[in-house]
This record gives sequence, structure tokens and C-alpha cells, in this order.
Amino acid sequence: MELPRNKLADLNQGNENLKAKAKWTPNARRFTEHQIKRITKNYRTHVGKGAFGEVFRGFLDDGSPVAVKKYMNQNMKEGFDKEITIHCQVNHKNIVKLLGYCSEENALTMVTEYIPRGNLKDLLHGSDDPISFEARLRIAIDCADALAFMHSKDPPIIHGDIKPDNILLDDNLGAKLSDFGISRLLSMENSYFTNNVIGSRGYMDPEHIQTGRVDPKNDVYSFGVVLVELVTRAMAAQNGTCNDLAKKFIEAFLQKNIFLKVFGKQKKARREMFDTQIANASNMEVLEKIGELAIECLRRDIKKRPEMNHVVERLRMLGKDHEKRQDRKPEKVQS
Repeated sequence: MELPRNKLADLNQGNENLKAKAKWTPNARRFTEHQIKRITKNYRTHVGKGAFGEVFRGFLDDGSPVAVKKYMNQNMKEGFDKEITIHCQVNHKNIVKLLGYCSEENALTMVTEYIPRGNLKDLLHGSDDPISFEARLRIAIDCADALAFMHSKDPPIIHGDIKPDNILLDDNLGAKLSDFGISRLLSMENSYFTNNVIGSRGYMDPEHIQTGRVDPKNDVYSFGVVLVELVTRAMAAQNGTCNDLAKKFIEAFLQKNIFLKVFGKQKKARREMFDTQIANASNMEVLEKIGELAIECLRRDIKKRPEMNHVVERLRMLGKDHEKRQDRKPEKVQS
């Protein structure tokens, strides 16, 4: 794909900004390979795998549990430096905290806080455990808040791989974004174009796939897919294959005439779209508004998608509306 000259300039400038900050690692401790092996007891406890590395559980000298990500390809020093650089700039309660790193030859590793409940994918699709509507909305708000923070940075930071696998959960089901392996720093403008189109099937912005455009709205699209997964508990991708969840959800949500013919009642048709665990009368009005917000995030025209700061504000308002409805709801036994 031929890149426009002005966009190539933006891309090059973005790379220069990254190089200029590559050594800026405030509050991140530098570990030796020997220390990493001691912390993990020689990589004894494997807990997961990311885009570029395997994750092990370990303990610091004070007994604090940590996650240690070891790069699988030790020749990726440039990518490692980029991930460290970006992760150091995103200090937020809903982003996994970077504690340190080891940059020694053949020992590229990152040390982060340990998040005990695993990831959102396992919660949604790896068990049949009930997940309340309130917990799902809170997870959505946490993720949106973190993305809004990243996009507000100067220059903006794009995560680039928003999906349930990269959303970790604490003991209270509070959400934290993780894995900044393909994140990007923007330069002076809000977008540029690249030949290096990477991401996860089922979650990647079609605009990014088709044109190579790198823009904060790429994350907005991916977040829209996650929002659909939260309210439907359906998978956007399975074994590397896209399930067209976003497309199916949009079609089902918008084709009211089909609902009327098939189900007879629009409300019943709408309810069929959502996870039956949360699709009850007390949730439906807010649930439908969340569905409408997801569709806005999934718009093909990148300019018509909302900004993440608007998304998080709307989700918070919906959360407050839901709380008020629950407070007003009379206590009665549902027959």
C-alpha cells in the first residue's frame, strides 16, 4: 500500500518521538536476569500468554505477588523498548501497573502487578458462572475510562489490541487493561497510516485493516466489540476465526421489521439479542441504550464514532440511571 507523503512524515515523526522517550522509565525498577529467575523461581508458575510473551507468576522480596512477562522472541529489542516506553506513560487505576523490567540480552522481561481473577475472556466464555448486569457495566466503564485516559495523553496513545484477553480482573471484578505490545504513540496529528497492520481477528477496526489508518477511533471500534460481548456473552472470535459478532449484532438490533414478523413483539425480539442472565424487565431499557452505544462505536465511518471520553460519560450516566431504577423498583416476587 502506497503511503501519502504527509502521512509518512507523521509516521516518521511518531517514531522519532518514541526514540526520544525510549529511556524515560520513571518509577520502573531495572531487574537483572538473576533477580527475575529468583522472583519466578526459574519461571516455575506459568499463568498465561500474550501477543509477544509468556506470563509467569512470581513474588518480590517483600512477598508481593507479581506477573512476569518474558518475551518469546528475544530478538525483539525494539518492540520491547516501545512497550516499556508506552507502559511507563499510562499510570491509571484501570491499567495494569508496570513495576519494572529486565533488558539484559536474552532476558527481555516485564514485571507488573499481579491481577488475581484472570482475564475477561475466561470469565465470559470459560465458565457458566453468573455475571450480574451491574458487574458487566462496571467492567465496561473501567475499560472506557482507561482508554479515554490513554487517548487524552499528549501525544495520544492507542492500545491497538482491545479484547477480553487483555482485560484483567481483580477480586472485585474491577477491570484493568494489559498488554501494550502493539500500542502506538501518535505524533502531532490524530492519525497516520502504516503498512504494519496488526491486531486480533474479530476486534480489529475495518478501517485499520483496509487502509492502515492508525487512529484513537481504532480502539473505539474494538471497545464496541467488547461491549457487545459483555451484553450478549457471545464470542467475537474463536480459535483465530472471526465470528462476525459485530455485524450480526448490528443487523439484529436495527432490523425492527424482521423482529416484528418473526417474534410478533419488538421487546421480545430485542430481549432475544442479549444474554438471558441479564435480559430482564428491570435491565432492558438501559441494556438497549448500551446496545445503541455499541453500534455507534462500531460505525464503519471512523469520523462518526464517538470519542472515548464521551463513551465513558454515557456509560456512567447509564449506570446512574440503572441505580435510580433499582431504588424505585418495588420489592415483589417475580412469578
